[in-house]
Amino acid sequence: MSAATTYAPLYMKSLGSSYFVSGLPLGVRAVGRFTFDAAAMVLAGRKILPQTMLALGITFTGMALLVCGLFPSAYPVTAAFFFIGAGVAWVQIALRQIVFEEAESGRRGRALGILSLFLGSGPMVGIFFGGLISEYFGYRYLFAAAAVAVLWLPLLVVRLSPPRKEPEGAGTSLRLKMIREILATPGARLFCASSFFSLFYQPARSVALAFYATEALRLSVGSYGIMRSISQLGNVNGRFFGGLWTDRSGVIACMASGYFISAVGFALVPWTGSFWSLLIVHTAIGAGAGMVNLAGQVGILSIFPSARRGQALALQRAVGDIGLFLGPIVVSAGLDAFGFLPVFMGLAVPPLVFGLWTVLARPFPADGGGD
Repeated sequence: MSAATTYAPLYMKSLGSSYFVSGLPLGVRAVGRFTFDAAAMVLAGRKILPQTMLALGITFTGMALLVCGLFPSAYPVTAAFFFIGAGVAWVQIALRQIVFEEAESGRRGRALGILSLFLGSGPMVGIFFGGLISEYFGYRYLFAAAAVAVLWLPLLVVRLSPPRKEPEGAGTSLRLKMIREILATPGARLFCASSFFSLFYQPARSVALAFYATEALRLSVGSYGIMRSISQLGNVNGRFFGGLWTDRSGVIACMASGYFISAVGFALVPWTGSFWSLLIVHTAIGAGAGMVNLAGQVGILSIFPSARRGQALALQRAVGDIGLFLGPIVVSAGLDAFGFLPVFMGLAVPPLVFGLWTVLARPFPADGGGD
């Protein structure tokens, strides 16, 4: 999946698209995620098994990747990314809910950190081989290979899924009142804002750095893939050690540090002039983003009982999906209008503001909330 989203803008550019149109698939992916995150809020209230959502999400994603490989044109690729986003929405909600509820109290941050360690290791492999496949065989083969890698997984999910525990309390259907109650819970707005940040910067970083590396630094697609693959270590370690940090010191310290690291990293990107300097800066940005992402997930799951966790997580992600939509649109339009330096300096400002808000808000004690 990370290979697909990493190389989609370059795939679109190779089809003759502008920067703006090249970023559209990632924006459309956000629309698909938002649609299915909203659906997940309804399904979670009706006690739909997360294992079922997981298998369906993987299937949607695999079929959409296959379409991208079979139909090399801007319109089908852009449309397919709606279903890529939809599938990933259900996959990520289901995975996190299963792992969080199976973990012991007081070790849930560590459990999500370990999950993120595996989730982050996949992109390292996918981006590395995706760059090589794209350079030597073409982007179509990348998407076809990704589809083959994904479409067999639903059978594995069905076989390996743990038995479902009954949630604490009665299930509740989604109403506007429920959304207001979730957002009124201390800390919920801050964690929704962290989701907006994480998902805004995920595609924004992919689009901006893909073009900066291949155009400003003149790196080949294969070299860019190697750089992105290695730099994923930053995101992996940010999430893993961020999970340990949240268990020991609370989510606020971890989240604020991640914001400030991200701000410094984006400000330094325009001053990088080589593969190695961009690798170091991009690794730092990934570490900051991973810390914010993991702390926000632990935070939102910690402040709600089991019966509402699925809805709360889906709502947090739905807010984030707005950022996921705006990220590639804003950055690609900014590249067309202003160029690299103003875009990267502009990207450094919001994480600084979010970090200050996190430090000043402190909605609950340092332990990050309740069970």
